[in-house]
Amino acid sequence: MACKSTDRAGMLLPYATCTNSPGSFSCRCTAGYRGDGFTCADVDECSLATQCHSNALCINLPGSYNCTCQVGYSGDGVIQCKDMNECLVDSGGCRNKALCVNNQGSFSCLCQSGFILVNRTLCQDIDECNEQNNLCRVNEECKNVDGSFECPCRVGYYRPASNMDCVDMDECKDNACHVNATCLNTIGSHTCTCKRGFSANGTQCDDINECSAEDTCHPRALCTNFIGFFFCSCQQGFKGDGFSCQDVDECSLSVTICPSFSKCINSPGCVCDLGYVGDGLACSDIDECQRENICPQNKTECINIPGSFSCVCKKGYNLNGTLCLGKTNTHTLFTLIMDCPLKCPPSLSTHLPPQIVVSLRGVSTQWATICAYVSAASRVTGRTALVSINYSLFYVHCTSWFFCPNKLTPL
Repeated sequence: MACKSTDRAGMLLPYATCTNSPGSFSCRCTAGYRGDGFTCADVDECSLATQCHSNALCINLPGSYNCTCQVGYSGDGVIQCKDMNECLVDSGGCRNKALCVNNQGSFSCLCQSGFILVNRTLCQDIDECNEQNNLCRVNEECKNVDGSFECPCRVGYYRPASNMDCVDMDECKDNACHVNATCLNTIGSHTCTCKRGFSANGTQCDDINECSAEDTCHPRALCTNFIGFFFCSCQQGFKGDGFSCQDVDECSLSVTICPSFSKCINSPGCVCDLGYVGDGLACSDIDECQRENICPQNKTECINIPGSFSCVCKKGYNLNGTLCLGKTNTHTLFTLIMDCPLKCPPSLSTHLPPQIVVSLRGVSTQWATICAYVSAASRVTGRTALVSINYSLFYVHCTSWFFCPNKLTPL
């Protein structure tokens, strides 16, 4: 029979070799297989004695086997499998403060104290303040930090020494409030309250203008605002503390400003004299000449005087009694300044020194004559009168009613 590698069913046997001999042949399984040549089964070399390196993996193959170094090692798998240091490349993939530690055939990521390993490569901070209770002492607060925790004093407390407990801090010693506020220290804190006369939150205090509010003082009082306070003072003619003001009855006083032949009538506070307008504290003259037809004669013109007015002849006319007649030379007006030590009583010259003579542009007249014209003037208001002496016009200003003049001043 010729040597032909077939199986008994006439099929080719790929794992056997045929050896021809005279008149016969023989079949032998190839390396890696075992059997009688007609039947060959794979030999599992990995189950036999050690074929690979101790740090290699044996993989059986049909008719053979393969040695591959395990993960973490490098080499041919048979003679050499050397440890591979994974930490040399990108720290082995360890992240966020993780430390790469090389092992035989492997590596590991280790975390420092205060961290926990996540996904075998990532270190995550442990929040000790949430994980545990009562880590800090009284008046301290737990504060988490990377890998640990701290116990600083709470707000409003301080530690006198590193080994001492936290004690209350007196913030008022450091002028924590506004200069116009009162500081009150409390346990762990403080309060700021604006002083009287100021308003705001205590760290800022603004002056209160009490005078801007109604009824702060009496209606007959003046309100004066100051920084932090105010003052009420009664108006002239009233007395009191400013919160309560009563009218002063000047007529009941032993000394009044009214002469013996006039009557004193008390009024609330101060009132302006006739011919003036105002609140009594400030009076301004009324200009009567602004009114229509105040002087009815067309030969007269209105001259306003303090507290009153006068209708005088126009330029070129002469006063005759109460009428302005004819055209004469222009008259010169004089002002008599009343400064006088003596009054002009209704009896006129009884108490006057007749020897004193005043010259009015060559016209001589005595005190009695002047006082006569003053007291007989048809318009005497306030302390001013318009008088005519020898057809000359004069304004008489008295510092008191009907005082005699001792000085003449031309207008």
